[in-house]
Amino acid sequence: MTTLRDLPLSGLRALLAAARAGSLTRAAEELGVTPGAIGHQIRQLEERLGVKLVRREGNGIALTRAAEAALPDIDRGFDALASGMRRLRFERRAETFTIAADPSFASLWLAPRLNKVRAALGRLDVRIVTSVAHDAMQEEGVDLAISYRRGAAPDLALLDLFTERVIPACAPTLVRGHVRPDAAEVLDRMPLLHIDPTMGDDVYPSWRDWFAAAGRQPKAIDQGPRFGLMIVAAQAAIAGMGALLASELVLRRHLEPGYLVEIARDVPALTIKRRLVWPQHGPKARRAATVAAELAEIADIGIDGALPAVSLP
Repeated sequence: MTTLRDLPLSGLRALLAAARAGSLTRAAEELGVTPGAIGHQIRQLEERLGVKLVRREGNGIALTRAAEAALPDIDRGFDALASGMRRLRFERRAETFTIAADPSFASLWLAPRLNKVRAALGRLDVRIVTSVAHDAMQEEGVDLAISYRRGAAPDLALLDLFTERVIPACAPTLVRGHVRPDAAEVLDRMPLLHIDPTMGDDVYPSWRDWFAAAGRQPKAIDQGPRFGLMIVAAQAAIAGMGALLASELVLRRHLEPGYLVEIARDVPALTIKRRLVWPQHGPKARRAATVAAELAEIADIGIDGALPAVSLP
């Protein structure tokens, strides 16, 4: 009797892909490996079974009679495995409440406040994942997303979490002795650090937005190091690599002890809304609405100061 331990899954998967594609090269592209790896896995399978499975035919391959006879069962077997995996994911999702947020915000604001929404989550375990696009939430099993992105599909609910100031900041050493560190001119010759948009945050302000609001057009606005994570960019700014344009909420832990200083204060800061988004229908829609409402209530306590006038809608 063949046991699960005896099943050469990688070889069977390679055979199935090669049969569908009719080519080792196309099978390799499908599985994300090299054609040599596909050929090696099929040869190992042939040696293990003691039967020839494929033969060369022109630029492609053809299945032997033995492989053709077995292929429908192998195909159904992989379909059954895939179905089982989907069921396991569904069962796991039923026991968890998944929140998607960018890593900087998740580590600095969300994670320390999860205990405040513990009661609303009931017996569900919290799972925090990196940001996903709104239209992929249900596919990825995300129950609540925290995003800057404008708008949402009709089947998604939206709730503003808070509005953040987006400010320029740098290490104190870069402005030491500068006559007017609060003027826009302080940035004219300072290297600029950039944050690449994530989680569909196509509305996050860039340096180009900031200089436009300041009424200035310096050269090389788009030049300089780029970072996928705001917390990593903040460390580069602390090291004196240049000025960073980022959320005051994320930068606050570096501003308060003086590792970074806000500069160009004479230019009204940009602002941006962070929003809570969740599917309106589904088994956890009502719980998501409750968790979102509680996070929004916590946010009222967590934001300091008045908002400036200039804002990106």
